[in-house]
Amino acid sequence: MCQNEGMATDYRPSPDAADVFAQYKEHYEGERELKPAMREHAANELKAGATVGQLAKATGLTPEVFRRMARDLGVERLRPPTVGKLKPEGDAS
Repeated sequence: MCQNEGMATDYRPSPDAADVFAQYKEHYEGERELKPAMREHAANELKAGATVGQLAKATGLTPEVFRRMARDLGVERLRPPTVGKLKPEGDAS
């Protein structure tokens, strides 16, 4: 049995749904157009000393997006990593 069997082929979203879908599509396409320029500027800003938190706040993206970018670019960390340091230095146990 075909998965789409019995489904209407003349689907039309409700007017409210169509409006939201159209807005979403427009913004999604805009984001895809802006992404290369945003990434280029972010790379330059990271190299100039901007923090991942500052870029996250400015763009609405997560800090992890910019952490990965910084690692890929070889940008020095502005602070030591916090993951993995569970014991104080000099603790032999």
